[in-house]
Amino acid sequence: MKTPWRKLYVLSIAGAFSWLGSSLTTFAVILRDKDSVGAVGISGYLLAFGLPTIFMAPVSGLIADKFSSRAVIGPSLVVMGLGSLTLALGWPLWWTPFALLITAMAGTLVGPAFQAAQVSVTAKDDIPRVSGIMQSMASAGTLFAPALGGILVASTGYFWPFVIDAVSFWMLGVVFFALNINRKPVVHEDGEKMSATAGLKFVFNDRLIRAITILVGVLIIAMGTLNVGEVFLAQNELGANAFEYGIISALFAVGSIAGSLATAALKLDAKRHALAMLLGIVLLILVVFMMSIAWHWTVLVVLSFVAGVGNSILNAYAIGIIMTRSPAEALGRVNAAIGAVIQTGSVLGIVVSGFLINAYGVRAVIMVSAILSAIILLVFGPEVIRAGREHQGEQAQQSA
Repeated sequence: MKTPWRKLYVLSIAGAFSWLGSSLTTFAVILRDKDSVGAVGISGYLLAFGLPTIFMAPVSGLIADKFSSRAVIGPSLVVMGLGSLTLALGWPLWWTPFALLITAMAGTLVGPAFQAAQVSVTAKDDIPRVSGIMQSMASAGTLFAPALGGILVASTGYFWPFVIDAVSFWMLGVVFFALNINRKPVVHEDGEKMSATAGLKFVFNDRLIRAITILVGVLIIAMGTLNVGEVFLAQNELGANAFEYGIISALFAVGSIAGSLATAALKLDAKRHALAMLLGIVLLILVVFMMSIAWHWTVLVVLSFVAGVGNSILNAYAIGIIMTRSPAEALGRVNAAIGAVIQTGSVLGIVVSGFLINAYGVRAVIMVSAILSAIILLVFGPEVIRAGREHQGEQAQQSA
């Protein structure tokens, strides 16, 4: 198989614009409603984003494998655009979580189908590079979102961020169809049924993927406080305005791009991929701890950059390990299963953090989450290292 680099570059650019729109919506809706709904309300918004990944996982993964990627992605992107557009229409506040929920539900269909289509046209040796390109362009899109969102909100209000998000979804659909990238439905032997749980079974039967999924899923529970608490830490504790908060968020994307470029440039042996992934986690834990004692909003700018680097390292090596080990016929279901497990951790962290921040304050909760994350890494990290070494041994045997 020859990787269609030109098509994938074009698709990554369209994806960057879509990430720009999605980040604008996240930025704008949290900034718009944080004073009205508080930390618990913001947790509810994040739950509307996260819950569909969990309860839709068996369905979305099965659909991604059972139908062509074009049949899944096109209609789903139309619905996502309409969901975001309603936020610009000035509807009552109670509608916001429903709009986010509708958009997220459609997104659970796009994610596995898009990933499976991308892998289906990529040579196996090129999968880490293509993942890095997609991640870099996604980070580039999110890079401009906070600053652009701050400018738009300050000058025109909250209308345009949501409109741009809607258009970005529809444009991504047009580009995907124009490039003629299409993963055909998985065809099983006569009499064999396509199992919706095949992806989950593979994840927990593969020792290395299981270890990675458990570690990251549990870590996200402890670190979920940052998703809810960052805006309150930046603005309420450190006095950052909307534009300055946008700069903080933008530096995360800058760090993500830097980390993605670094992982693409460094060619590590497979046995070191698990260690590199753990290095990304260590950086994230250090960032969370330092944020809990930050004395000025500019400190968050630096820490957000480091967090972006750590996050990109974690993603690049974790995705590379998982995609190269997953069976081609179950790519959609494996992606959906992993997303559901990790999102479960995220949802639990969000639910707990909203109430804890209200009760004990954002700084105390973030510090405790950093300490718990370090303990979790010490408990589950060694298993990832051991499984990663065995993965190298299996590759060496297959090569021989």
